[in-house]
Amino acid sequence: MATTRSKAEERYAQIQKRDQGLKLQVDTEARLRADKTAKLRQLRLAKEAEVAAEKQAAKDIKAAGKSAFKKPSPRSSEA
Repeated sequence: MATTRSKAEERYAQIQKRDQGLKLQVDTEARLRADKTAKLRQLRLAKEAEVAAEKQAAKDIKAAGKSAFKKPSPRSSEA
């Protein structure tokens, strides 16, 4: 009976060790996936910010260009 018990304990220890290894692997893969997702999100947000800044700069340039070619109003020069 003692032999059966020790074999069962060894088998249980092996199963526990394998399960722990699998959990560690799954956790590592999940962490890597989360890191990749965060990096891609960061790149996407940076690209969106860059595009928004370009649009705003173009809008500012267009607005500045329009005001540069406006004729001064006669009332503002009289004052």
